[in-house]
Amino acid sequence: MKEGNLMSEHLPTQGLEAQDAVAATSMIARVCTYWASLRENGAIPKRSAIDASALGAALPHIFLAELITPRMAKMRICGHQIEDLQGVDMRGMPVAALFMNEMRGQLAEALAQVSLGARVTLSLRAAGKATHPQMTATLALLPLTDPAGKITRVMGVLDRQGAIGPMPRRFDLATPVQCVTLPSPAEPSRPALRVIQGGKA
Repeated sequence: MKEGNLMSEHLPTQGLEAQDAVAATSMIARVCTYWASLRENGAIPKRSAIDASALGAALPHIFLAELITPRMAKMRICGHQIEDLQGVDMRGMPVAALFMNEMRGQLAEALAQVSLGARVTLSLRAAGKATHPQMTATLALLPLTDPAGKITRVMGVLDRQGAIGPMPRRFDLATPVQCVTLPSPAEPSRPALRVIQGGKA
């Protein structure tokens, strides 16, 4: 996806070694496997390497965001399945707009980990009310680099279950954040799983 347009490049095959919560759904697993295939010599994939056609049916569930600071990201491209939660064009809006106020601290911490090269998975829920049906979702946040090799972009893939109901809808954290610290190209060891506390039982 080019900003405002959509993506380019090829894909060698190189799977992720970590088998963690990121594979919670087949759609998220496919996107994460594609992202992993773009890691050249173990490096974080480049933003310019993302090819929209390779993402297929997952594309409406994906957003690309720019890290304004290590703890804050703004949407640059957003799939319609995500925008349907807000009922508006989300380009330029903070990723935090998808979340309840009380969860935004944990989101900021998750983004900070992504900015350091980690891959993060969030199990989410939107509580049901009289007019709002209950929803659950899984969100994977994947780091991407700019031409200078710095992590300045995030690819998110959101797989939700349940009817949206009246908009806007915002999520809370259902379980602690799962954070996988990926090895650098010089470190062939398996990724270390880290849990960011703050989820609800």
